[in-house]
Formats: sequence, C-alpha cells, structure tokens
Amino acid sequence: GGIPVGVIAVETRAVELIIPADPANLDSETKVVSQAGQVWFPDSSYKTAQAIQDFNREDLPLIIFANWRGFSGGMKDMYDQVVKFGAYIVDALHQYNQPIIVYIPPYGELRGGAWAVLGKL
Repeated sequence: GGIPVGVIAVETRAVELIIPADPANLDSETKVVSQAGQVWFPDSSYKTAQAIQDFNREDLPLIIFANWRGFSGGMKDMYDQVVKFGAYIVDALHQYNQPIIVYIPPYGELRGGAWAVLGKL
C-alpha cells in the first residue's frame, strides 16, 4: 500500500568533488575539493531544483527533510552561480502543483539562504 512521493533529503557528511584534468592543457591536474555537509553548493542546488521539477512532472507530493546550514558563499561558488541555482529551487517550489511537506528532524537546522528558500512553505 501507500502512495508514491518525491523525497528530498540532505547529505550531512562531507563529500569529495573530483574535478578532472583538462586534456587540452598538459599542465592541468585532477583536483579533489571537499564540500561540507548540509550546505547547498552550485552542483547540489542545481540537482535539488532538477529533482523538484522531475517530481512535479510526475505529479508526486513532495517531502523535504530539511537540515541545511545554507548556501555556500565562497567566491568560487558565487562565480559558479550558486545564487542562480538557488533561485531555480525557489522557482521549482513556486511552480509545484502537489502538496509540499517540509520536515525539520530533531536537532536539524535550517539557516541562512536555506531558511529563505524553505521557510515560507
């Protein structure tokens, strides 16, 4: 039984982002960048927005397990358009046609830009 739902959950552990070397530049090397848990980076905020849009196309109710400290505010992340992809999340939530449930788990937190994005739902 039950009904299908879309679920957005948070990665609380640090994640390693591997940036491959540029094959056209012999001096470039593979870089490994550590990304803190509970933070929306450009790639994760885009992925969140895309998932919300996909769940909306499937007409699924959405459950968000919210436990974010906010968006990454580093200069590189700003250059990589973290604000733009954060706005994609806002747009996807605004266009959502099914019920949205935001659950903050015990000892969870919703701060900074994450509060601005999810606080009014």
